[in-house]
Amino acid sequence: MTYVTLALGLILLVVFVSKRTAKVTLQVAFLKAVVSVCFILTALFAMVENPDCPKLVGALVAVGGVWGLLGDIALDLKYVFSKYEKEYLTAGFTSFGVGHIFYIAAMYINYGFNLKAFIGSFVAGLVCVAIVFIAQPLMKLDYRGYKKTTAIYMFVLGYTYGISSGYAIFDYSLSALIFTIGFILFLASDIFLSGLYFGQTEKKRTSRPAIVINHLLYYSAQFIIAVALLFIK
Repeated sequence: MTYVTLALGLILLVVFVSKRTAKVTLQVAFLKAVVSVCFILTALFAMVENPDCPKLVGALVAVGGVWGLLGDIALDLKYVFSKYEKEYLTAGFTSFGVGHIFYIAAMYINYGFNLKAFIGSFVAGLVCVAIVFIAQPLMKLDYRGYKKTTAIYMFVLGYTYGISSGYAIFDYSLSALIFTIGFILFLASDIFLSGLYFGQTEKKRTSRPAIVINHLLYYSAQFIIAVALLFIK
């Protein structure tokens, strides 16, 4: 069933990105939520089908996916109900940040504490925060009062990537390597997302190619993170 929900999710993802434009409707937002449900189900089935995967670890990854679903809904509703853009955008960032905390907890429980991985993840988080400030003039971004929120979120995302890559390098873990690939794609999707949300020009904020690439990278990340549970030993 893991690969069934994965395949279904990818098919629905193609349908979703074909319909997703700068103008978001409730129907498109609903379709996006259904795709997100698919990566949550993929994680749950992967947990059940892999007897070596601790149920707590699988549950934490699935809950992280649920927070991702909530973030997905919030970020699209900001387009549908533009009057509450600030509230929905803040809710979206918060939801994704909380989701990453669940991913971090899952990895700590599964792989145990590794000092090198911990130090590396902290450094990765700080590097991502630095990127927020460096990227602003280079990418012509205007955070419009969200710089602090963005920096906190990027620290958590960088930390998540750092801890997974640390386990992949120092523990020689295949599942951690797969997690890392997922988080790299997460980081890449946020590069495109930053232009869509904080670009200084209307053209940059409504770029159709950026919208498509952002969603393809993001959902690829979530599905890969879910599938990683199959490879936990």
